[in-house]
Amino acid sequence: PTSPPTSPPIVAANPGMDRAFTLAEKIDRLAIPTADKDWEKTYADVALRLTSPLLKAEPGRPVDVSMGIYAGPTSRGVIETQPTAAGAGLAQVVIYTFGGPCSFCTFQALAGGLHAVLEFLHEHVVFDWAIAIMVLVVCVRTILHPVTRWSQRRMFLVSKEMAKIAPKMKQIQEKYKDDPTKLREEQGRMMAEHTGTYAGMALGCIPAFLQTPVWIGLSAMIGFAFELHHRPAFFGVFQRISPSWTFLADLSAPDRFIPLPEFSIPLLSGFLGTIDGINLLPLLLGVVFYIQQKYLQPPQATPMTPEQEQQAKIMKVMTVVMFPLMMYNAPAGLALYFATNSTLGIIESKWIRRKAEEEYKENEAVNAAKLATRVSSVGMGMWDRKEKVAKPQGFMAKLRKMAEEAQKQREMAAKRKKK
Repeated sequence: PTSPPTSPPIVAANPGMDRAFTLAEKIDRLAIPTADKDWEKTYADVALRLTSPLLKAEPGRPVDVSMGIYAGPTSRGVIETQPTAAGAGLAQVVIYTFGGPCSFCTFQALAGGLHAVLEFLHEHVVFDWAIAIMVLVVCVRTILHPVTRWSQRRMFLVSKEMAKIAPKMKQIQEKYKDDPTKLREEQGRMMAEHTGTYAGMALGCIPAFLQTPVWIGLSAMIGFAFELHHRPAFFGVFQRISPSWTFLADLSAPDRFIPLPEFSIPLLSGFLGTIDGINLLPLLLGVVFYIQQKYLQPPQATPMTPEQEQQAKIMKVMTVVMFPLMMYNAPAGLALYFATNSTLGIIESKWIRRKAEEEYKENEAVNAAKLATRVSSVGMGMWDRKEKVAKPQGFMAKLRKMAEEAQKQREMAAKRKKK
């Protein structure tokens, strides 16, 4: 039989590149159950099911529902080398964000710029991704150092001002310890009398808030950078020591200092993954945070209430314990970034506080010298006034004495004449 004449197929979408993805009318995400070693079902695999719109197939004309799918790394550099993927604008899909309420802080232009600097450091300066991360942290902290110095110096001066009113605050707490409402009112009144303290605290906190988007963007960029996948740290020195050693063998995975294959417990009910080995970098983070909490926090200027002391203890536990736990299964590159940043922060804060202490002592010495000069000037003025008052009294005494001597001489002369 004669075959029917071929006709051009009915194309489901517009010819050319379909960027709107109108070919799929419905997209379903399916969790595929798999069995683990204990034959318990898990849902670690996810698939997408695409349902095309209803198409009418005419006799002798096929329906073309073909589509292009990109299955490759989420790297803008790699995508740009693929003409079809680059033409579809897939490079714009690559973003660096943790999602959630802080997603707006990860300005993509900022994160992309930091990624470009990281790539430049790796390709042209240090040639190692781990060292490039550390150098990038140094660069960012150097750029932000003037703001950090101004902020910490301001907070240091505020703590000194608070120390001056500490005795009065303690008296208020002892006086109104049985009346919390009155205690808060009196403390507020005392603070209101020192409006410079409130202003200093506000101005000292603003730079920290301004830096927050930079640190969040940098953290998200390092956490999601595809270039760190399967890349060892420090030129693979630990793998050269032992090829089977997994420590820092992949910067996109936990550092796995000591893997424990037969050991696995859920971390916070599995919310933060499982503990299947000893990861060194999160433990070092806990040590660094402990040092920062114990030695670098400014002394408490005013006595705290029991509620405030309890809140301070909770914050210390959250910082020293909870944050390393949250970072336990984080990528090694991100943990390395936090460890480097915190260590440099300790060194920077110690230097800033030492300089601020020296400056504060010099200012106190200058103020004391000025006060002594004013007191001396007032004292000299009072002495001069005393001298000016004493001089008229001595002159009159001399006049009286001269008058008395003259009278005596006249009386003696009169007696001689009588004789």
